[in-house]
Amino acid sequence: MEKSPYREVWVEIPDGQSMCALINGEWGWLMYLRYKGDAGFSSRNIKYKGPAESTIEYRLDNGQHDEYPASWAYPVAVIEHALQFFQTQQIPPTFIHWHNDSEDGAELEYKTANNQL
Repeated sequence: MEKSPYREVWVEIPDGQSMCALINGEWGWLMYLRYKGDAGFSSRNIKYKGPAESTIEYRLDNGQHDEYPASWAYPVAVIEHALQFFQTQQIPPTFIHWHNDSEDGAELEYKTANNQL
């Protein structure tokens, strides 16, 4: 049986924050939610150098297929490190560049010195 390249991974911490990773092979995309029902934040790879129109397909555990811009994705090693960081530190990782999808004006810190790309 062939292993699927698609994964949906959720990390939830006791105070209600959660992080989701959608992974396709060697690439993944992150979503950070501050509370249940939050539109939250999604990852953006500001070092992406490919075609602007490129997308990556993801499959959710419920069978849904979604496509997101390739410029939102990071290598899977960075995605897995981000999930581990979130689980242990209980804050969103600063080595990910976050886009505020809720448009409420909140910003998350981004430190290029910690960026592991």
